[in-house]
Amino acid sequence: MARPLRGLWKVRSYGRRRHRTWMFSMTMASLGWGCWWAALFLAKFADVTPNARTVAIVAALFAAPGILAALVTMRAQKAWLYFAAVPLLANGGLLLLPLLIPENLFGPR
Repeated sequence: MARPLRGLWKVRSYGRRRHRTWMFSMTMASLGWGCWWAALFLAKFADVTPNARTVAIVAALFAAPGILAALVTMRAQKAWLYFAAVPLLANGGLLLLPLLIPENLFGPR
């Protein structure tokens, strides 16, 4: 863009806002999955048996705002649907994980 026209350019911020929402959603998913991985690490190497229900609740506390933020990120364009599908699947999988794992995942108590 030519220098004389730079002052007339209007900065659009809605793309950045959606990207920040997407990043927040992915951060929430990462923290939720980190809870599960930390619990598995503690069960395997530190001989600490965390309660699977407690881990699921803490992970769901991260996943719930994450999935809401992912829904806010949705737009009608095809590229944004693919873009928003990643945090939707990450947070949705985090919410559905307690239905898929056995009750005694971390061993006997």
